[in-house]
Parts: sequence; structure tokens; C-alpha cells
Amino acid sequence: MTENLVAQIPELERQADELEHKAHAIRQIIAGVRALNGDADTLFTRSFESHRRTFEIAPPDPAGPRGPEAVLQVMREDPARQWKVVDLKRELLRRGWAPTPKAVEASVKRLRVAEKVINVSYGWYQLAPEERGRAETEFDEPEEVRPGLDRTPQLV
Repeated sequence: MTENLVAQIPELERQADELEHKAHAIRQIIAGVRALNGDADTLFTRSFESHRRTFEIAPPDPAGPRGPEAVLQVMREDPARQWKVVDLKRELLRRGWAPTPKAVEASVKRLRVAEKVINVSYGWYQLAPEERGRAETEFDEPEEVRPGLDRTPQLV
């Protein structure tokens, strides 16, 4: 029995060395986080750097729209606006409605093929006229007037 235990020693020592190496690496990580002095959450903020500015990426919004519908929803908020693709990427990532900038590009391409957006110049898109009409009627509903709030003009 002792011979069997003695035979296991080299393998157990190798495993111990490997675990000690991992423990040392974890200690270094902990020391780095402590050195940040409370700024550790900046390490874990998701962002994507492109076009000389950082894309802030919100956590995914499970209730938010996805794909082409998310792009349309953002563009419908200002139907006459011409959007640069990079601005659509920023907005969708900021809202947590897209997982990556590439996903936004793919959605814009699908919308272009479906003729729901038009390419006004290289990298710039606008809602197609039919979509603009839908967006304008969607946002033209009368405002609800709160009781006691008179909106008629007053002559002074």
C-alpha cells in the first residue's frame, strides 16, 4: 500500500504546483482590483471603441425590441432624420437593444433589402416614405390634457 502512495507523489506534486500557480495569478488579480480603490466597476463596463469614440453598451434589455424592429423604432422617433449607421449603432447599443455593432449593420441591411429604409448616401439611411408616414401617424395622436391645465393662449 505504501508503494502505491509513494508512486502517486510525483503526480500530486505536479497538481499542487499547478494549483499554486493559479492561486498566485488570482492573488495578482485581487491586488489589481484593490489598487483601483473602488473603481473596479469601470473594469466591467461594456464598451466598444470605434470611430475615435467609445460605444457605451448597456446590458441587454429583455423587454426591448431586437434586430430590424429595434432600428425602425429608433428611426421612427425622428422620421425625417437621416441617420449615419454609426449613430444607429451607438443608440441601439446605448439602449441595450443590440448585442454588437455588427448586428446593427446586419439589421440596417435587412431593412434596406425590404425597402423599409433608403440609402440616401454612403453610410446614411432614412426611413422609406411609407415608413415615415406610419411613424408620423403613430406619433400624431393628441396629447392627453391633465385636469386643471388650460392650454388655450391667454392675452395679457
